[in-house]
Amino acid sequence: MHPFVKVLLLFLLLLLAGVVDAQRLIVLSLVLCVLALKLQYKGFLASMRRMRWFFFSIFLIYAFGTPGELLPQFPISIAPSFEGLQLGLLQISRLVIALAALSVLLATLAKTELMLALHMLLKPLGYLGLDVERFSVRLLLTLNYVDEFASKAKSGFRFRHLNEIDRELEVMPTFDAVSLEQRSFSLADKVAVVLMLFILMVMIAMRFV
Repeated sequence: MHPFVKVLLLFLLLLLAGVVDAQRLIVLSLVLCVLALKLQYKGFLASMRRMRWFFFSIFLIYAFGTPGELLPQFPISIAPSFEGLQLGLLQISRLVIALAALSVLLATLAKTELMLALHMLLKPLGYLGLDVERFSVRLLLTLNYVDEFASKAKSGFRFRHLNEIDRELEVMPTFDAVSLEQRSFSLADKVAVVLMLFILMVMIAMRFV
């Protein structure tokens, strides 16, 4: 599948996660989590571990901040609501879907393929003055340096390394260039794009009907 089609599929999955009901949302999250664990086990678990306190905060905000029927026999005077518990779990499920889908995308795309997809996605902004080629290449080089610094640093990558990466990019020789190999769309890619457009139109129609 073309990298651009994979990125579009990621966006479609995120849109679907925002409109489907709870049962379909759970099924979608389970399928994506299984794929993410199969393709990028350590990376996905590490992402989930980093987000655990964010998930917990969202759960508490929805549980105690959403009006509704309160949970009976709660040990303290402030009790969560059933509606809040449900909404909190739904929001966490959507975030898990986003993380799992992104992990699957990164596991199935090389950095150059990802940059090609982003380059095609951002290409219309070139008419507004954005240097899409320079931005795409710089982003690719930044990702390469992030991996390099993360492998060298004993404690992993830190934000202070961004300054070092920026200095490396500024003094980078002009011959150290990156080329993005153009790929043609296959028949399956074109069919996938048509199906995604159809699903998007159905979602829009159901939203306003």
